[in-house]
Amino acid sequence: MTETTNYLREAADDAADTVRNFADEILEQLLDDGEASDDLLNDYPNGDAWHHECHVDKAYSLIDAATLIDQLVDFEETDSGLWQGQAPKEAISTMAAFTYGNAVYNEWRELIEKINSEAGGIISDFDETAEECDDTDALETDKREALRKMIGEVADNA
Repeated sequence: MTETTNYLREAADDAADTVRNFADEILEQLLDDGEASDDLLNDYPNGDAWHHECHVDKAYSLIDAATLIDQLVDFEETDSGLWQGQAPKEAISTMAAFTYGNAVYNEWRELIEKINSEAGGIISDFDETAEECDDTDALETDKREALRKMIGEVADNA
């Protein structure tokens, strides 16, 4: 018997890879706005294309599609218009592909929520220190590096 793929683990790994890919943009949003957007599709350059090409644009065999949909039932794509007019096997593969995309997107949002939560403390600590510090340029560099490190750690621990 072959080993079954853990699609939720794969979705979490793909979400972490997405955080790594957009780490610079996440960092800039944290520095500019105090938090990063969880809207990958609209607030990140080529985020929509990245998500589609890396997570959604996949074909699955009937068995793999059924396994994926079963494992990721909480993220099941229900918009039948996405596979309208397709042959049954192709329709199930398309449903699985969009279900997987939904799972990755959910995992991405959870990682961004964690990043924002952890960033709040880092930003606050550095901002408090800045009030008492003469070398604010060095402090800004340290803040940037602390945030960059935290983003990497969140992705690595996903």
